[in-house]
Parts: sequence; structure tokens; C-alpha cells
Amino acid sequence: MRKLLFFLCALISLSAFAEDIVIGKRHEIESKVLNESREYWVSLPTSYKAKGYKKYPVLYFTDANLNSFFHAFSGIAKQMSSDASPEIPEMILVGIVSQNRGRDSSPTKSLIQWGGSVSKSQETTGGADNFLKFIQTELVPQIEQDYRTADYKILAGYSFTGLTVIHSLYQTPEFFNAYIAIDPSLWWDNQIMLKRYTKFSKKELNKRQLFVSTSERVPSLYPKENYVREFIHKLEASPIKGLTVHSKTFGTDQNHHTMPIMSFYLGLKNIFSGYMVDDAIRFRPAVELQEHFNIISEKLGVTLKPRESLVNFFGYNRLYDNQFPTDSQVAIDFFRLNTEYYPESSNAWDSLGEAYLFRKQYKLALDAYIKSRELSPENKNAEEKIKEIKEHLN
Repeated sequence: MRKLLFFLCALISLSAFAEDIVIGKRHEIESKVLNESREYWVSLPTSYKAKGYKKYPVLYFTDANLNSFFHAFSGIAKQMSSDASPEIPEMILVGIVSQNRGRDSSPTKSLIQWGGSVSKSQETTGGADNFLKFIQTELVPQIEQDYRTADYKILAGYSFTGLTVIHSLYQTPEFFNAYIAIDPSLWWDNQIMLKRYTKFSKKELNKRQLFVSTSERVPSLYPKENYVREFIHKLEASPIKGLTVHSKTFGTDQNHHTMPIMSFYLGLKNIFSGYMVDDAIRFRPAVELQEHFNIISEKLGVTLKPRESLVNFFGYNRLYDNQFPTDSQVAIDFFRLNTEYYPESSNAWDSLGEAYLFRKQYKLALDAYIKSRELSPENKNAEEKIKEIKEHLN
């Protein structure tokens, strides 16, 4: 009987914690451009709901329903933007579900399919212009209406949808800030995108970035040439002003089907090169952290800030750390910087108040706690501290 009761209690305990792990949400939009309903999936950053005042860059990618890309890419982005040394900022990910991949991805109409043979099934190709118009005039405005988005957008695609990425870069290079093309199918229509590069290379862009990847493993059947590698050579030989190019050619240990995950990671790592902070920066003046993000913001052409929880961690680490020497003034500098970055954060002001109180700077602590309570009237801690400080001052 005792074992049965133990089992029932354990079962009840497990069911109490049996909540779904949600990584995203499905949506549909009626597209007038494409004359059809389109499905897209959205994955929000971990801090999105808790930080109602923060805006996030957005990464749009195709093939959300292919090979668990939505699950993998959203996980990679979350991991890279977490912990004490984030490599990228937190982002909103929008995965576009593929419905007519051949039509939407191809910049031109061609009856030659992969394999080199003619197929009537290719008669619907050549719809990339419309697909990009759908993304730019319908999907992006919908996302910007529904979510708190920063002014930084990335477009990513793989294989055939990598053509969409290159086509977008050629046609409307300023619409997205960065592009990730994973082994794009540049064999398409007798290498039409390679032929169009000469015209594109004459353009002048403004702080745009491209990451493109391929591998040395060339198919034995079709195509036998690595046109992506040729594209990389063109980018290197005739660089485009204002376009920073990153590329990766994997060895024969990778092939067309194994490289997407590594390419997505490297694409983000390269685009946000310089974003990552050494966690030892918490032992240095807070102004160095500020200067670090000023530099990366200038480089990318968008205002980027360190994660609020990270700056808060640095502050508390300098205030109370029992492993290394503490410095309450450095802690105050970090907390004050956080209120400059996130003036609408009740928690940031609460933490600043705590640091001032620690140093017995009562008037400054009172002002910080009052600000925290104004932003969050239900903040009981701030209310208690305000009462405590006023009694002390009186």
C-alpha cells in the first residue's frame, strides 16, 4: 500500500510539471501577391514576454518545414544568444513553410530540372520575384505589426531556396541587412545568377553582409561543377562596395545535405562577428562594455545592446561575488548602464537601488526605487525599500 501511495504521489507530481515545451507558433497569411494562403512559423526569444519594452532583430528563412530546420535553427539562435558570452543578439525567427518550392525559388523560367533533363513540371518556375514581393510587402509588414522588431533583418535559404537569397541580394540588396545562402543551387538555368554577377558587382551597398557556404564534395552525376565555389571566386575577385562577404567551403567530410546546421551557425557567427563579449569584461569598467557595443552597432548600422539580464549579472557579480574581489562602484556603473539601455525596466532600476543602498547612498537609492515602482506598481520589494529608506532619512 505504501508503495502504491508513493507511486500515485510521484505520478501526480510528474503531471503537475507536464507542461508542453513550445518553440514556436504557426500562423497563416492571405497573400494577394501569390493569390494563396501562406503558412509561417514564429519562434520568439526567451526574454520576449518578460521584456515588453525590448525590440529584436528578425531572421526570415525558407524551408521551415524541411528537415526540422525550424526546430534546429530556432535552437541554435537561442543557444548562441544565451549565457554569459552571447555570440549574437536575441532574435525573432520567422520560418516560411515551403508550398511550391520550385516556383517560389527560381528567378527565371526553365524546363531543365536537377539532373539535367527537361520536365514539363518546371513550367511553373520563375516565380522568385513574386515570392520576394510577398515577403517584402506582405509578410515583413505583418511581422512588424504583430511583434516588437528592431530595424535589422536577415534572409536565409538553403539549396534551391538559396537562389531566393541571392536573387534578393541582386534585386533589392538594401531590404535585408544580411543574407545567408547555404549551398545555393547556382546551376539553375545555365548558371543565370553567375552571369548576372557582373551587373550586380557595379552596385554600391551600405553595410550589407553575405554568408555563403558550399563543400568540396562535387556530385558525381549533376551538376559536376561547383558553381557556388565559382560564385565565391567572383565575390573575391570583384568585390562589391559596402558588402562584407563571408564564405565557408567545407571539405569532403561534408556534403550538400549535411552542411545546413553548421552553415547556419557559421553564418550567424560571421554576420555578428565582434558581438561576443568576454565574460571577464565584468572585472573591467562598465564603460568598456558600452564601447564594445557602440563599435559593433556602428559596424552593422543598427543599435545593438547587451542583453539586460547579462548586464544585471555583471552588476550583481561585482556586488556580491564570493569567488573574486568585489567592487560596489563598478557594480553601480553596470546597473546604471542597464537603466540607460533599458529605461523602461523596473528590474534595472530596482537593481540600481539595491547597489546604492549597499553603499549607503540613501537618496540615490530612494530615487531608483521610486522609479522602479513607477514602472511596476506591483513591485513589493521597491515599495518596502522606499518605506525603509524614508524611515532612515527621517
